[in-house]
Amino acid sequence: MARKPVLTGGKRDEILDAAMKLFFKNGYEATSVRMIVNEVGGEIGMFYHYFKSKDMLFDKVVERFFREYREKFEALLSACETREDFVKTFLPLYEKSMEDFDKLRGNIHWTVQIALHEGTLRELRPVVADLIQKWDVKNSESSDLLAGQLLYGISATIHSGDFEKLSDADKKECILDYIGRILDR
Repeated sequence: MARKPVLTGGKRDEILDAAMKLFFKNGYEATSVRMIVNEVGGEIGMFYHYFKSKDMLFDKVVERFFREYREKFEALLSACETREDFVKTFLPLYEKSMEDFDKLRGNIHWTVQIALHEGTLRELRPVVADLIQKWDVKNSESSDLLAGQLLYGISATIHSGDFEKLSDADKKECILDYIGRILDR
């Protein structure tokens, strides 16, 4: 007998919400399918109606998280015509995201933290690559490669204790200098 098509909404979304909460709290390995279905008041069979495996569910949770995150950043960053616009928009947005993340950090398992960080940089890469194509870039490398270099470098810089000690103006100048070093070589 063929499996019924899986629709969105309803219990499927409840499972996704519960799984995200439990993965953040416990990590992937320590979260069982039983824990997830107990959270939504369901049975194991219901889980397998919507998802073939816990791995598939985790992939869907991560996709959903990053889709929402990317859409938020993309809407704000797509209007940046210059590097200065990018830095003025990106730094407050990133700092706000870090504040939100810090509120969750105590409840997020370290494995999930690493996955979220890597996924964030991966999701922002095409957005930043599109911006680079708008700018006056003297570097002949692909915009995708440059976007990766920028994002990983900016991320390392922003997470530095020394960066946190800088004034807002110095933070902007630091990031603009780094962008220039990557794009104008």
